[in-house]
Amino acid sequence: MCYQAGYYIYLGLTDSQWINTKAASESKVIMSIHKVSSSDVNVNVSEKPHRYTPSIRETIQGFGAETTAHGIPRVIDRPRYRSKLFWAVLLLALFGVFIFQAVRLLRDYYTFNTKIELVNSEEVEFPAITVCNLNRIRLSRLPNNKRWESINNQTAYESNQNSSPVRPTPPFGDSTIPPLPPRPDIPNILERDRITTPPVSNHPPDEKSHDRIQRDVDDGGDENYDWFRDSIGEEEYQWPHSTPSPGIGRVVGLPPTHLGSLGSPYLGIRPPSPTKEELREMGHRREDFILECRFNKQRCGADDFRVIQNKQYGNCFTFNGVTSTQSSPRRVTKAGSGFGLHLTLYIEHDEYIGAMTEDTGVRIVAHPRDILPHPEDLGLSFSPGFTSNIGLRQVEIKRLPHPHGNCTYGKDRRHLSDDVYEYNIISCQKRCLQDGLADRCGCVTDIYNDYDSFPQCNRTNRICRQTVEKSFYQNQMDCKCPAKCREFIYNTKATSSVWPSEKHLDYWKKRIERPRGFVQHPAFTAIQNIEEARKNLVKVKVYFEELNYELVEQVPAHTFESAVGTIGGLIGLYIGFSLITVSEILVLFYDVARLMIVKAFYKETVDGSES
Repeated sequence: MCYQAGYYIYLGLTDSQWINTKAASESKVIMSIHKVSSSDVNVNVSEKPHRYTPSIRETIQGFGAETTAHGIPRVIDRPRYRSKLFWAVLLLALFGVFIFQAVRLLRDYYTFNTKIELVNSEEVEFPAITVCNLNRIRLSRLPNNKRWESINNQTAYESNQNSSPVRPTPPFGDSTIPPLPPRPDIPNILERDRITTPPVSNHPPDEKSHDRIQRDVDDGGDENYDWFRDSIGEEEYQWPHSTPSPGIGRVVGLPPTHLGSLGSPYLGIRPPSPTKEELREMGHRREDFILECRFNKQRCGADDFRVIQNKQYGNCFTFNGVTSTQSSPRRVTKAGSGFGLHLTLYIEHDEYIGAMTEDTGVRIVAHPRDILPHPEDLGLSFSPGFTSNIGLRQVEIKRLPHPHGNCTYGKDRRHLSDDVYEYNIISCQKRCLQDGLADRCGCVTDIYNDYDSFPQCNRTNRICRQTVEKSFYQNQMDCKCPAKCREFIYNTKATSSVWPSEKHLDYWKKRIERPRGFVQHPAFTAIQNIEEARKNLVKVKVYFEELNYELVEQVPAHTFESAVGTIGGLIGLYIGFSLITVSEILVLFYDVARLMIVKAFYKETVDGSES
């Protein structure tokens, strides 16, 4: 730089370095300074001045004189060391407090708070309603083949028993309790009050004599757990170090782990798992099951329901689902039991199969229309002979994804029927189990459309299947099924009353006969008295208790803007820093690094010690 008329000419110095050099008032100033008088205006620019490189100390002193930080100048420019030490200790202590609170803030940044809000609404989307009969297979449709031979034999036995007179039941504890009637397929081997049994082994003493009871005991398998099928076909496990539940009596000659319910007339009966084709042919039909339907006081019918096959309940029927003929979702604008979905269901009690069905009634689940229903996990069961009122309250849940949470939107997760339905946890977990069975055993245990190319698991791959299921039940499979970031659930409250009354039955029969012409319907011909009506009919009302819904939302404990503002406030409060100060520190680091490089690579360097 070149200044004329009474100013100094200096080369190689910044303004801060020049001010620092003047403030230091050192006796030796190594630089090319020429006083220029006002009369000497012709400066010989051809004369090359000496290049000046300031020292690191001078650079730091210049920073201390110019910085906007509050504490650093007092550490640098105090004349006494005691004063310098005081300000340095104070500055470091406050800086430590700032770091402590900043770390806590950054740790809390990844947490969230839960906010619950009541949202007012004048119109709410009605959920999908899936209804199932608790009986899978109709008795009249049982095929007469080897696959269903055990069930046919058992139903024939039940018919013979029902036709015989029923003996009165003696009081509990009476020693004259008559023995159970003989079974056609197994010998009468029950002994009352016998508690001693042969030692439990992995293999029964005589497999041939108990072939019907132990169909699935493999003669070559060495497993550390065993299993059996109880009277309703549900598989039970006994894990290692577990003991069977004690009972009043035992079956002589058989391990306790192969017993069903003691004294059950279905001891040893294992119903086959019906295929989708068998359910389609032998299961209950929607035109028989859906006897009456009204939605928002308007008539609906069986055609408004779509069939969804379920392994446990057979043919289920969904109203207002994504596969419904209704293009847009149904909505409700009124709350209360007078609105919503009203159904009268005919369960066909005479078609129940005792060896396959333990309960009587229907299974109902309310779910979002884009979610695959799982009535075996989430549904409610209702008995015939009652009017069941199901009040719904909608809850919307919003979760936070990474970095605050671990929810997913489901686009990158595999789940059941992902080409039709959206993601949810249960579909993902069931898909994980079936994928494990398909990969390791080459078979599956359910009837989802995703596995049409795989056969059902049978006795030949029993050990493999049990190994995979055990890993799944004990959470040893890497399923990775986080919660969905946004989902709807429906809290239910159910009440019931006896229905129909004796005086209402005739009126009800006339009502369904005239407008619908149900003279040929099985319900009209089968229900001739109040007993038959209460054994076969279920009335259900599904409605919203109120249109307002609850919003449960996860919100970050700190947003990015609030975190930056809080850190800025802390750093300004404790050490007097701002973004300008941070920029000055970065420039200082740059100047020091540049000076170190210059001193290292240029030998002709003039420092402050030279004259």
